[in-house]
Amino acid sequence: MAAAVRNARDDEAGAIAELLSRAAFGPTVSRLVAFPQSSPHGDVLVADNGEGGPAGAVCCVSFGATGWIGALGVAPEARRHGFGRALTEAAIDRLRERGAHTVLLFATDMGRPLYERLGFVIEGAATAWRGNAGTATSALQVRRLCEDDRDALVALDRAATGEDRSNLLRALQPLSGVAAERDGALAGWAAKAPYGAGVAICGADDESGIVLMATAAGGPAPATLVVPDANAAATANLRRWGFRAANAGERMRLGPPVAWHPERQFGLFNLFWG
Repeated sequence: MAAAVRNARDDEAGAIAELLSRAAFGPTVSRLVAFPQSSPHGDVLVADNGEGGPAGAVCCVSFGATGWIGALGVAPEARRHGFGRALTEAAIDRLRERGAHTVLLFATDMGRPLYERLGFVIEGAATAWRGNAGTATSALQVRRLCEDDRDALVALDRAATGEDRSNLLRALQPLSGVAAERDGALAGWAAKAPYGAGVAICGADDESGIVLMATAAGGPAPATLVVPDANAAATANLRRWGFRAANAGERMRLGPPVAWHPERQFGLFNLFWG
């Protein structure tokens, strides 16, 4: 069966969400696909099933010198025909065309062998935790994020991720979340996007990150926090608060490493673009 990969059509959004749901992403995957569908920096690609419909799909988001692949799934009845590899290679090519030197993704246990064959290397895992945060003492001022914080928010994110994710962060309209301030300067932020279950939290240090975790996930309803396993302070507090691990993925890289600082990431938007 030939694996022809093409751009998704506008009228295929429902079919792609249904396909990815059956491919084990669950019923909320349509939110995850919404950003690459709507952003001029994103792409949704499908492997055609030979009858004009999708047998598999993948999304990618460009951040200039870096790019992310996510939400790659193949319909159960179409597996073992090369669709997964064809979709991955097409997504890599698309991100390279957009200027990416390094391609990143989070891999499941099922997908990791394919990515390793294509040259991806493991950088470390991230785990999605579910629960309610306890308290954290801090002298930092915690307040609502405001539009005036956006440039400083982007700068803190760039220092933590080693990537320029400004196109994603500036697409968060309105800017909703909380900020930690020290001596009048932004020391950390926590923001929620409509594109995934997690709250993204970036802290300049452990103090700012932990107080933001407590604030962002301290409500009466359980919250999801996706945290790099290498952030020991964040993981220790999640365990202390009684959070339970839900699922996880291995961060993998194709190309030169970026200046990533997982110890500054106390929450990721999702296991797609971090």
